[in-house]
Amino acid sequence: MDKEMLVGTYRLLSWENRFESGRTEYPLGRDAKGIIGYLENGQMFVHIMAADRERISGDDAEFVAAAMTHLSYTGTYRIEGDEVIHEVQICSFPNWSGTDQRRRCRFEDGNLLLSAGGLCVGDEVATGILVWQPIDK
Repeated sequence: MDKEMLVGTYRLLSWENRFESGRTEYPLGRDAKGIIGYLENGQMFVHIMAADRERISGDDAEFVAAAMTHLSYTGTYRIEGDEVIHEVQICSFPNWSGTDQRRRCRFEDGNLLLSAGGLCVGDEVATGILVWQPIDK
């Protein structure tokens, strides 16, 4: 993978977690929405959210539910072999701020596939697979 191939903006087609047990789940639903961008200057951004989020009336539980159905971060990126490393500077999930998030990266049928293995979800281990469709290519 090289930077020239990756630069662009993409819309989320799917996000699924595949577990070692064979089970598949969709963390933000089968119809999750998202956008990711890789800029020529080495900056990147991503926003992903559930499609059916409801408006908030001010209840604390609603704020928590809204936070649990949205992930966004920004920072820089670099490419190492078949991986893109997101160097997270600002994130809606505070534990990721200041970390490197490694993603296997490849193109298939014109779409960008990013995957991350070894995800601990409860007591299970999963691989997250996100499929992104180019918007501006």
